[in-house]
Amino acid sequence: MKHFRHAPSWTIYREILAEEFGIVLTTEPEEIQLVIRGHKVRMDHWPASGVTKGTLLLVHGGGGNGRILAPLAEPLSQRGWKVLAPDLPGYGLTQPATGYRGEYSEWPAVLSDIADAERAPTVIMGLSMGGLTAFLAAQASQNIRGVIATTLLDLSDRSTFIRAARWRWLGQLSLFSMAAIPWLFDRMVLPLSLVTPLAAMSSNTRMQAYFQNDPHIGKSWKPARFFRTLHQHRIKDWTLNCPLLLVHPGQDVWTPTELSLAVFDKIQTNKRFVQLRAGSHLPMEASAYGDLIAECEKFLNEIARTVFSPGALVGEDRR
Repeated sequence: MKHFRHAPSWTIYREILAEEFGIVLTTEPEEIQLVIRGHKVRMDHWPASGVTKGTLLLVHGGGGNGRILAPLAEPLSQRGWKVLAPDLPGYGLTQPATGYRGEYSEWPAVLSDIADAERAPTVIMGLSMGGLTAFLAAQASQNIRGVIATTLLDLSDRSTFIRAARWRWLGQLSLFSMAAIPWLFDRMVLPLSLVTPLAAMSSNTRMQAYFQNDPHIGKSWKPARFFRTLHQHRIKDWTLNCPLLLVHPGQDVWTPTELSLAVFDKIQTNKRFVQLRAGSHLPMEASAYGDLIAECEKFLNEIARTVFSPGALVGEDRR
């Protein structure tokens, strides 16, 4: 099993967080490997401080891996939540199952299995593309009690898919190729930095360079089939049987707030929307980061109370 512990990727990321954002991480997570649906899933485990309130399952997006979510994992584990942050198939250090060709449907399926294996009530939190992936996993799981998302992007929507691509012409060309020559499109393997505007992950130039040049992110190569199956994954049921919190960054130039709200409005559940003060796509800026942790803690505490008082959050739309 490969680890992040001594990898330059992890060292550089921590240095940028500390020197550019004032976020000093002091805990080294335990790295574990689970075989799920044939995938050897590498996952960070951050044990809860004190009495464990539940499990928080963190979901990365299409430009990251589980270790990127460390700035969320550490403070929320210190607030009493066991935190798990897996690398999803095709990303990070997870070894995909033999025969895996990049189907997006594996992502929510793997997450649902992880959540259902937990003995404690579980909340799932997704960043970027991981927001809607978390929603899908919650629909499939029997153990997920709440969903947090920083963005909710329906990439099956043509205009959203084009807008999320690095260049609009590339998004349009990709959609044409998916429809006209899917057999050829699926054979392509591309560097992530070519297809995704990774510079838009952050307002900070050092962080932008990190995402573009890291061997596990921008310099990694992804099958085009992943993006085709992502686009063609249609959602027919927008109901959710647990509360939802959308905490969207206030200055996200990659995926503006209105894109998330278009999806948020479709979801039928008890839900709340909070726009962070400032904050880029990965909201590590001081005001946005502080708001994000505070809103997550508030939501998680509400979920923890429902374990002892079922229905406490039911029937109230707190948008």
